[in-house]
Amino acid sequence: MKHAALTWVKMTIDENLKQTRQALEQFVENPKDTAPLQQCSVWLHEIYGALNVLELQTAALLVQNIELTIKTLLAGKVENNEKTYDVLMRSLIQLPNYLDHLAIVKHDIPVALLQLLNDLRALRKQPALPAAQLFAPDLNLSIPVPKAAVLPDDKLKDYAQKMHAAFVKGLAAVPKQPAEGLKFIVTVMQRMLQATGTAPVSKVWWVTEALIEALLQKGLELNNNVLTLFKQIEVVLKQIVDHGNAALRQPPPKQLLTNLLFYAAQARSKGKQIQAVQETFRLHDFFPTDATLQATKLIFSGPDIELMKIVVTLLKDDFARIEETLDIFNRAENPSVEELHPLIIALKDTANTLGLLGLNVQRESMLKQAKVIHAIVEGKIQPNMANLLEIANALLNIESALDILAVQGVHARQRLQQSPDTEFSETPQFGIILGVVVNEAKLELAQVIQPLVTFIDTKIQDETLLDVPNRLKQVEGFLRIQSHEKAAKLLHRCTQYIEKVFIKESAVPEEEKRKALADTLLSIELYLDTLAGNPMDAEDILGMTERRLMLLLH
Repeated sequence: MKHAALTWVKMTIDENLKQTRQALEQFVENPKDTAPLQQCSVWLHEIYGALNVLELQTAALLVQNIELTIKTLLAGKVENNEKTYDVLMRSLIQLPNYLDHLAIVKHDIPVALLQLLNDLRALRKQPALPAAQLFAPDLNLSIPVPKAAVLPDDKLKDYAQKMHAAFVKGLAAVPKQPAEGLKFIVTVMQRMLQATGTAPVSKVWWVTEALIEALLQKGLELNNNVLTLFKQIEVVLKQIVDHGNAALRQPPPKQLLTNLLFYAAQARSKGKQIQAVQETFRLHDFFPTDATLQATKLIFSGPDIELMKIVVTLLKDDFARIEETLDIFNRAENPSVEELHPLIIALKDTANTLGLLGLNVQRESMLKQAKVIHAIVEGKIQPNMANLLEIANALLNIESALDILAVQGVHARQRLQQSPDTEFSETPQFGIILGVVVNEAKLELAQVIQPLVTFIDTKIQDETLLDVPNRLKQVEGFLRIQSHEKAAKLLHRCTQYIEKVFIKESAVPEEEKRKALADTLLSIELYLDTLAGNPMDAEDILGMTERRLMLLLH
């Protein structure tokens, strides 16, 4: 609901952010005039208020940190230099992309903004925030529990009293007999769930049951923090003993439920119950895989390809209606040119949208077709087969450009404007095939990391380590086939280093070189992402790869 509500205020937020960016640019050009920067603070405070009302915590936290950084800059406690300007401008660019993603995709991965938040805090000499600080699951989500029969107060209190006693007994047994004590507690949670059904407090029993499942399956460590949470659950049980149905109408303690979910998110086991909790509360969004995190960072830092796909889909629906009208006109025995009149406005509207997407060549082509149809309606041009085919061919070319945009994102605009006619290597079909091959190459790259880490920890060579050079050579071969010689050469040098140090010398490199090796492999993975259409500068990535490789080899 909060993501949907964002669309109500997003236009105002976007306009305020645009003005904030322009004001920041004015200040950079003339640092003596602080008025634009002071206005930035006013706009940001308004945005913060709106996001706070919508309970979009991470977005509000980012805006708050931008505002605090600007106020600190005004106070002269942050240096007015290129670094400060870069961090502030990156924040103001990523924030609208992040909000677009929330409003349209309705999917949040807060940790993708963590580095940006910490860059802002570093400017103010504030300590970095841990990932756990951004853990704010939606506690209002419904859980799959059956509706329970409403018990009168005396019966509910009596039942809760028995369950409370059983819970205390199980909790007391945990330190000496963990498995037996936990099984006792899980039985209590299951019975309370049956008794309270859809009451808000049932979320506590349901999540706790999942936690105990993970503990019993060794997917989670039983530590003092977890035991402390169990003791807090005893307090919740006691509330039902004392107040009966009145306690069921109250929401569970927010911090308790949040902490229970935090540990549920950490669970490594794959039991049915813990997976259900993780999926229901979307816990993986707060602790995503490295691949998911990197992809999300790309979306927030550059044009949103997923958003572009949605826009293109809507545009192609308009195209389908235009083409259908032309087809009906062409097939009619006695067509009336007046039937084409609605297309004039439709083509002009579509042209405007193409202009907003930066497809100016395609926009001009669309406007040209609108003029041709207008001339046909006025009788200045004959609606013959040749003219209609020319219109249809122009529409097909524009659709091809949209398909490429949907697969490769906004960064494909420049090439589309330079060469609006497309070849197979630029079509979505080729892009999909390339995407599959790139994913295979990335998988090979990912599978070399663990053998290297294992060797560093144990100094024992195994078959997986010996296979690392072969895996890297397969990726290198893919890069050469695709004519990415520079990237292939850099990866080849990296492979030679691993063969020499890890395999022939059986040595563990010093920490600085281990970090350089990790950075090199990550950079190659990022470069592979650019081949599949992600909006990053490939040459910049290769430059970074080369610098880290130089550190590795010297």
